[in-house]
Amino acid sequence: MTQAYHGLTEAGLLHSRVGRGTFVAALAAGAQGPGAVDPARGFAWGGLLARRARAVRLPAALAADALASAAYDFRGGQVDPASLPVADLKRAFRVALESSALLASHRDPLGWPPLREAVARALLARGIRCGPEQVAIVNGAQHGLDLLGRVLVDPGETVVMEQPGYFGAAIAFGAAETHLLGVGVDAEGLRTDELARILRARRVKLVFTTPAVQSPTGVVMSPRRRRELLALADEYQVPIVEDDYDSELRYGGPPVPSLLNEDAARRVIYLGTFTKALFGAIRVGYMVAPPDLLWRLALTRWASDMQTDLVTQAALAELLESGAFERHVRRVRMVYSARRTALLAALARHMPEGTSWIQPAGGNAVWLTLPAGSDGPALHDRAAAAGVAYTRGDAFFLDAAGAGNLQLCFARLEPSQIEEGIRRLAALLALPGGFDA
Repeated sequence: MTQAYHGLTEAGLLHSRVGRGTFVAALAAGAQGPGAVDPARGFAWGGLLARRARAVRLPAALAADALASAAYDFRGGQVDPASLPVADLKRAFRVALESSALLASHRDPLGWPPLREAVARALLARGIRCGPEQVAIVNGAQHGLDLLGRVLVDPGETVVMEQPGYFGAAIAFGAAETHLLGVGVDAEGLRTDELARILRARRVKLVFTTPAVQSPTGVVMSPRRRRELLALADEYQVPIVEDDYDSELRYGGPPVPSLLNEDAARRVIYLGTFTKALFGAIRVGYMVAPPDLLWRLALTRWASDMQTDLVTQAALAELLESGAFERHVRRVRMVYSARRTALLAALARHMPEGTSWIQPAGGNAVWLTLPAGSDGPALHDRAAAAGVAYTRGDAFFLDAAGAGNLQLCFARLEPSQIEEGIRRLAALLALPGGFDA
């Protein structure tokens, strides 16, 4: 001990005063003792990142304006704040908090049992017959995709998804270091002829699809394509991930049956979410899959968060059991139907010749194709300056395609705002020579 004190004193880090003791010496400004770090040097965190962290990629089209504000905001992932069932939510959370003693004892990583039971009952409206043992609660559909990427796919294995397709799936499976391949989409949904060629040529570990409301085009997968997709999955023993993110928002006609309805071989993993019908702050979704797979997913999530927020789960169970959630969905479906009509009418009135769009059968967005020769990135920048925001089409592609497309979400805006926003966008697009090649 004496030698240690002596060494620190010689280094100038301690000083002794006779009769008073030994004290830590104050360093002069800019002075450096042994082992001191130069603050200007910094630390090379980038060189320490794990391979999985380096694999995470956010589409540049999203990163550029993710937090920017706009007077006429057509970006996706939004809901109508005025339609939120505030009174029902307050009551449901009050009921949940009154169950605090029971919640405190719950530790099931598959989710709050009353919510799993309520989800299983609610899915009967989609034609899905399952028990609560086949349901797991997750932190939104994105969390479910991340878990599936970690549990089912090894680095370097191939995952097939629609092209254009949901960018969240590309992010999740890309983070799992998979090899992503795109399959085209047309008026009948995912092109099974293209998928068949891929399956003949290479081993595919997983197929991701959004058959009820294709993301981002809004088309519905035809019955013929659904049969062909399931037959291919059976022939090549490939699981299908069915993301049913917006099935509640169906405009006209009966609900589109789930792929899971026709899946006698249990090769479909079904994903649903409460986020789209309620609002993004409620990060709760659910998965339907064979119990042995769900348990493996539950064990894997213990490495990160163990379970979804219990109070929110209990509140959602109350919303489902009381009928409040279904009443809210019926109300918001009427609101969004009117806004979809307003957007389609505004596009027909204002967009220049050569512009085309798909009338969605469900969901809350319209997929638009710009006239040939349009400069998509330039239009996006000028639209932002004019107070109009939307999601660029290239965010939904795995390659450099999609610059001539854009997605317009109509959920948040009143019809009058939709009209003005589209008028401004069309005026920019129609400028003489403004976007012609």
